[in-house]
Amino acid sequence: MEILKLAALCAVCVLPVVLLRRKTPEQALLLTAAVLAVVLARCLTLAAPLLEELRLLFGRAGVEAAYLTVLLRTLAAALVTRLCADLCRDGGSQALASAVELAGAAASLVIALPLLEAVVELLLGWI
Repeated sequence: MEILKLAALCAVCVLPVVLLRRKTPEQALLLTAAVLAVVLARCLTLAAPLLEELRLLFGRAGVEAAYLTVLLRTLAAALVTRLCADLCRDGGSQALASAVELAGAAASLVIALPLLEAVVELLLGWI
């Protein structure tokens, strides 16, 4: 039911964004960013129970909590990158969107480095 409310919010805001884009594109971009912030905040609130379930599942599987943290940070970086790049495209700057995507890819690699190190250690232990 909550997804329908969020979808309705986005659908209702499309018309003002389109109308504002003709006269004041800056305000249209600000309205889009505000709606994205509201939707993102609500999604994070809805995801909190899911995160706790994931922690319990990883704990039962014997996987260290640090690995779950790495995965969640990488997911967060990917989502933020996607939203920011889409916002840049919506503002008319493909170059900025590409720069955001490049920065997001680099950030994901840096965040995932401990996980990659653990995989290498595991492989070296088998050899």
